[in-house]
Order: sequence, then C-alpha cells, then structure tokens
Amino acid sequence: MKYMVFSDIHGNLESLQKVLKEAETIHPDMIISLGDVVGYGADPAKCVELVEEYAHVKIMGNHDLVAAGLSPSAGFNEIAQKSIKWTSDILNEEQLNALKDYEPIFHHRDCLFAHASPLSPLNWKYIYNILQAREIFENTNEKFIFVGHTHIPGIVSYNNNGDAETIQNTLINNIDPEKRYLINTGSVGQPRDGINAACFTILDTVKGIITQKRVKYNFSPTQEKILAAGLPGTLATRLENGK
Repeated sequence: MKYMVFSDIHGNLESLQKVLKEAETIHPDMIISLGDVVGYGADPAKCVELVEEYAHVKIMGNHDLVAAGLSPSAGFNEIAQKSIKWTSDILNEEQLNALKDYEPIFHHRDCLFAHASPLSPLNWKYIYNILQAREIFENTNEKFIFVGHTHIPGIVSYNNNGDAETIQNTLINNIDPEKRYLINTGSVGQPRDGINAACFTILDTVKGIITQKRVKYNFSPTQEKILAAGLPGTLATRLENGK
C-alpha cells in the first residue's frame, strides 16, 4: 500500500498544485489530507475543491473547523483571526459544507491520521518533543501515526522497550518491523522549518520506505494574491522565509 500524506495547505494554490503534480508520477493508492486546507492564503475555495477531487481521506484542521463556523476563532492570534474571517466570507455553501464533512481522526490498516495529537484530535495540541511523542505511542496501537499542525516535518521512532528517538533522515529505506513511527508531514502551503518548499510524505508499506519529500514552487504569485486580497503582509513574506 502506498500512502501520500500532506497537511496545512492554508489556501496556497500554487504549492498544492505542485504537490498534486507529484502525485501523478508517484501513483499513490491513497491520498490523505491532514487538515488546515484553508486559512492564511488567498485561494481557499480552489484548494478545498482540489482536495475534494484528489484526497481519499480528509482530516479536520483547526482552521477548517473555524472557517466552517463550527468553532469560534477566539483562540487564534490577530493575524489568524483576520485571515479566517476573510476565508469564511469568501467560501460558498458547498465549500463550507465540504469542510464540515472532514473527519477528526481516521484509522486505516496499521495507520492513524490526525491533524494534531490523536489523543485529543479536536483540542489542537502541538507535538514538539519526545515526551509528547512517547505519550502518543503509549496510548495508541498503530505502527504509523501521521500528524501535521506544527508545519515542521519530522519522524520519531519507538521500540518495544519504550525508547523513542528522533530520526534525522528524511528517507527511511528499511522500515524496522520492531519499531513504530510518528510522522509529522510538515506543511504544503506554509512551511515553518526555514525551507520555503512544500513538504509531504510517502509511505510505501510494500517496499518498506518512508520518504519526506520537498518540492519547490513559485511563491511570488501566491504572495501577490495575499496582498491583493488585503490579508496581513506577514502571510506573504513568511512564504519566502519558510518561517
């Protein structure tokens, strides 16, 4: 089984299109969106439509939840509140209903998919350290646990002795049958690890490979559309900085 997993598109059409172009050569059996399709970027409608067209599984992100009117934006900072209000206003009823249908969490075979911590998927807890990862491993059973939310890609492994460690490589050529893996798939539309390229993950359970891939895209048109829409300028500049 070959999974293609991505997260945190945030209304960035140009980046999403590049990632979906990659899918044409990868030929995944299943495409999973881990949420936050909207928010921040200037093309939420088109991003929702493309995710509806291509993704087999669609997970709810916190920005999706607020944009759909299912939760208040009180927990958002000022920039996020401005962008999600603009986003909610520009989406039509069909697109808003699509967001409302997103799943909070999804299990498939030996995989678990969530936007934030799968232990409380709608509380939006960020996973930043080994202690948090170990807690997730200790309270789940799946071999592969996929998350997003932080916009920072990474992989943590966990063995039968309860040892968890961060894996530095972005390519695992030989999945260890004795280990489990927590995989943060990073962000398609707004990376925050200092690399201004879209990030997504391929899990091939037949070949035993996990690959975190980066694909560059032209972010200048994306920046121009953000500014033209009257959205906060920070949302445009951070695309270049990757932070």
